[in-house]
Amino acid sequence: MLNDRGNMKWTAMMLPEHLKLIKEWKREQFYDKKRDLTEWELEEIEQTIQRAFKLQKLVKLTLWDHNKFHDEIGRITGTDLYKKELLLDADLSIKRIQFEKIQKASLVDTDD
Repeated sequence: MLNDRGNMKWTAMMLPEHLKLIKEWKREQFYDKKRDLTEWELEEIEQTIQRAFKLQKLVKLTLWDHNKFHDEIGRITGTDLYKKELLLDADLSIKRIQFEKIQKASLVDTDD
């Protein structure tokens, strides 16, 4: 039986810069890809946010941050148009969320 060391024998011939780039490339394979939103989706997000602000309802925002998607739930307290940020009152703090990070918005039913 042939005792092959696989990639071990080739890594000795690679430069450290190559190894670093290969490791980074492997990590990128597990990143979530940011979607480019259409006009319809942007308009739907805007309407949902406006409705949540006027009715003071809980809203769930899906955000793309650090190459991953995550959800934030809270009440919208205002916007900062100059910084292009949304103020979200979560349970313990008020978070500033940049407009370009928002991928999806939906109202949360408190009846459930």
